[in-house]
Order: sequence, then structure tokens, then C-alpha cells
Amino acid sequence: MKTILTLKYGNKYPANAVNSIYEKTNGKYNYVCVTDNPAGLNKNIKIINMDWEPEGHWEKIKLLRYNDLGSVLYMDLDTIIQKNMDHMWNYLDKHPVICYTYWKHKDFPFLKSKDWSYNYLSNYNSSVMLWKDASHIYNYWRENADYYMVKYAGDDRFLFHEDFTFDLFPEQEIYSFKFSGGEYKENYTIALLNGQEDFPNLADEYNRSMLWKQEQ
Repeated sequence: MKTILTLKYGNKYPANAVNSIYEKTNGKYNYVCVTDNPAGLNKNIKIINMDWEPEGHWEKIKLLRYNDLGSVLYMDLDTIIQKNMDHMWNYLDKHPVICYTYWKHKDFPFLKSKDWSYNYLSNYNSSVMLWKDASHIYNYWRENADYYMVKYAGDDRFLFHEDFTFDLFPEQEIYSFKFSGGEYKENYTIALLNGQEDFPNLADEYNRSMLWKQEQ
């Protein structure tokens, strides 16, 4: 079984952000959404009610406990599917698979700062992950969750700096629109619109860039 897993909580994203993933993939997979509000979700998307906590950016670590959904492709709701993605599951072998930030320097995670939160940076981006059983990561985090939530300013840094083994999606599969200089790259499977907290018009810029490129 191939499952696309999403996470929706709070008011940041509407139900349509989840539904659009279902529509863009023609409803051909198993779909599960972990959410605190299932209103408006496509009836074909299965619901897991979430046990929400204030440090919401750690909710993705909790998703890794689900090992009964077959081969799971997790996607953030600010990701854009640009073309057929059937092949993405082919990258799953023995280890969980995660997006690597090829657009950043390889030494970026080891930069130091007087600000403690910048002493653990990451070249992982958990916007897209793939696993069959990654419960060992969740169990490891749960054993000392309070410590990790203080030590690391977010799940990407925890996943990068603790001693886990990941395979990486190839460079030509996933790109960050923000770090591409606002360039739409049609040959990639998935675009990340991460950074909208700092650039609220990023999605509009993506749409303009995409339309301009397609009109050429």
C-alpha cells in the first residue's frame, strides 16, 4: 500500500490544501490526514485525530510512529506537486528517506552563533519524507522529548544532528522556490514553498513564475 500522509492543524492551511494533493495525484493512493479539524476534507481522505501540543513544529516527529500505513510519503502543505510522482516510492529501501537541502552549502549545519538556537542548523528538510517503519526515531525522541525540544529549534535540526540513518531524495527531485531565486523549475517533481512566514507573497510569485515559463 502506498500512502500519502499530510498534517493539518490550527488555521495556517485550509482543507483545500490537503484536498489539492488528492486531486493532483488523481486519488490513486491511500490518503491519510492527521488533523485537529477534519471539516471540509475530501471524504476519501482518512482521518487521524491529532493530540496537539503547543510546540507544533514537533508534530511531524510524532507522525513517524505510524508504521501500519504501508509505504508512507509525507508532504507538507506548502509543497507543490509539479508532475507525476509515482516513481517517488522507488527511493524507499532499508532506511527512511528525507529531502536534502542541496541549495545550501554542505557546511551550513555546523555554523556557530552566540545565539544557542543557531548552533544546530540542518541540511535536512522534513517537508518531504518517505518511510515504511520509522518508529525508532519517534521512540528515541519520546524518551527525552523535553530535552530535544529545548536543544533543537525544530525537527529538521533534531533529525540531522542525532544519529539516524537516512537515504536522500536525489537532487533533481525537490527544490526550494525561495532558494532558487524565484525560478520555476519544471523538471523537478516537487517544489517547496517554505519560507512563507518571511515572504507571504511567495505562493503568488511561484504562480506568476510558473505561468510565465509555460507561456514561453
